[in-house]
Amino acid sequence: MRHSTRRKKKLVAQGSGKNSVTLYYQKIPAEQFIALPIEQRYCLLLMGHIHHELNWIQRMAFVATREAKFRHEAQRQAQMMQSLMLARLFFGKLFEFSKLLSPQNSLLRQFITKNYRPGDEQSGSTRVAELLEQFNTEKWIRMGRNKHFMHYPELNDVRATLEDLAIRWDLEIYHGSRSTNTLYPTSDVFANYAWFRLVNSEAPMTGLGEALDTLTTISRLELSTLEESIGYFVDGNLMPLNQNERVNLKVTNSKENTLTYFHTHKKV
Repeated sequence: MRHSTRRKKKLVAQGSGKNSVTLYYQKIPAEQFIALPIEQRYCLLLMGHIHHELNWIQRMAFVATREAKFRHEAQRQAQMMQSLMLARLFFGKLFEFSKLLSPQNSLLRQFITKNYRPGDEQSGSTRVAELLEQFNTEKWIRMGRNKHFMHYPELNDVRATLEDLAIRWDLEIYHGSRSTNTLYPTSDVFANYAWFRLVNSEAPMTGLGEALDTLTTISRLELSTLEESIGYFVDGNLMPLNQNERVNLKVTNSKENTLTYFHTHKKV
């Protein structure tokens, strides 16, 4: 849930401690929520669910790509595997949201059009069009979703990559004493070059940079669209956003979070 822009700025300005965050909790009574048309309940709950997935994947991708001092090349390769796997999953989920918005009679499309800026359906319609245009412009995302992000490729989908002798095809394997520590770095090179090639067939590694720029743009659009639409609807139909309970949580600094592939199973 997101506060409207003006209210959110006012509330955030109150600040939080160095290792704490401030949340603003609302609880809409069940009888009030259930009184909404089922279509509105569907949109509210589904959009919150989508927001959770996109927000978490984005956060994990950030943690996975954080630079660290590795003692062995295996750790660097594992970090790269994790971060690009999350990037693929992120692209797939972003595309799935766009699929729900595409039909003119889409319930989510209608909900966002009406609630993104209350009383200004043109703004909501423009935001939906802006989101969909990202996928119309970057047509490789659809193919990536179908062949690499949410599904596995068939031979013809990756033939050009396998025949690319500019790639160093040393087959590397780290066998772990437990399967959770086993790593196949060359398999990751294979999987990623295949979808990089969709972005830029002439220079696949350049395609990676282009893809990450696109990922940043689309994720910001989608997350802000979800939060603003939910927040304005709640504020105007269920409970004013400034009617809330302040909650302070002690948390870890994001810079302290890690996502390591190799780990021990020994008890501390």
